[in-house]
Amino acid sequence: MQYTSADRVYVPLLDRLLYRHPFEGASARRYARDARPAFGDFDDRLLDGLIGELDGPGRRLLDLGCGPGTLARRAAARFAALHVVAIDPSRDFARGSVVRAAGEALPLAGRSIDVAICLSSIRYMRDRAATLRELRRVVRGALVIVELDPDAAPAAVAHHASRLGTPMLRRTFGPFMLRTAPPAATIVAEAGRAGFALRALRPDPVQPFYIMELA
Repeated sequence: MQYTSADRVYVPLLDRLLYRHPFEGASARRYARDARPAFGDFDDRLLDGLIGELDGPGRRLLDLGCGPGTLARRAAARFAALHVVAIDPSRDFARGSVVRAAGEALPLAGRSIDVAICLSSIRYMRDRAATLRELRRVVRGALVIVELDPDAAPAAVAHHASRLGTPMLRRTFGPFMLRTAPPAATIVAEAGRAGFALRALRPDPVQPFYIMELA
């Protein structure tokens, strides 16, 4: 089945009730095992577009809502001089080098981050407006937000769904997870109220994500 913007059913109340909490316990394990691997090579392609801002001495990257730390580990492996700060509010993901903290109260100094990335995580912040204000406080360079795109091309939706780890996730991804995702315009407006300006917005050519660059 194909989904278009006409099928979008973003409902702010549903957003607040279902999504504004971290993955804990079984949900964290399911996400790490069955959902995150479906991103494929997206992490590397995202980092490819940020080489100019990450590859250099003294650069600091914040991976906010890092989940199992996939992006943070990949960034650290690719850029030897990069200092990577990985933060997640989940007890299950805050292990090793991952700091447990809420996006609404980042344990970081003002203007201490060159690039912050929220990869499929801004949707889950309990208070998205407060999180964006905190990001505005700590980011001196760019904020990159990647989220499910309810206007994604059907081929991208099918590609992602086919890589999910359980039949239930594959069946519900398009009609539920994707259709209820906050559209880019909603996030742009919220980021604008926090003091960010939109620098670029583009769909990913493979995955059903939009990539938003703010400064």
